[in-house]
Amino acid sequence: MAVSFLRIDDRLIHGQMAASWIGSSPCDGIVVVDDDAAQNEVQKKVLLSILPSVKTWVFSIAEATEKLPKVIESQKRYYVVARNAQALSHLAAAVPQLRQAIGKINVGPLSKREDAIPVNKGQSVTPEEIPAFNHLAGLGFSIEFRLLPDTAAVSWEAAAKKLAG
Repeated sequence: MAVSFLRIDDRLIHGQMAASWIGSSPCDGIVVVDDDAAQNEVQKKVLLSILPSVKTWVFSIAEATEKLPKVIESQKRYYVVARNAQALSHLAAAVPQLRQAIGKINVGPLSKREDAIPVNKGQSVTPEEIPAFNHLAGLGFSIEFRLLPDTAAVSWEAAAKKLAG
């Protein structure tokens, strides 16, 4: 399996991700999918320098759509990280083999924002994100809200009930 971890995280790459997730599930590289980061040279440089021992790429959604099939076919293990559900929803629609490569999406930090509803500690969902999460679930992805490998997960189904209630 070339995509070993698929994550939504509004901080993209950070120490918590490196220490906890990469420590428990090693990878050969990280593919960051974010239009803003791909176009901002300063942000891109920071992301590329966070984990110097792990090869990292920063792609726009359009670039990732072209590159991801090669990543999926690779013998190496890659993390794919998007800043939000909308970006991952677009990517999954454009690259259907992503669902076959990995069936689970981990949702990391989604900071408190205006109109966002908390679904778990440190994880809030806005009304604009709900259709993207529903789309991903409809494609067959299992979605779990879990900040760290050793913490309890909240499923998308449970989060959606909380958002509707």
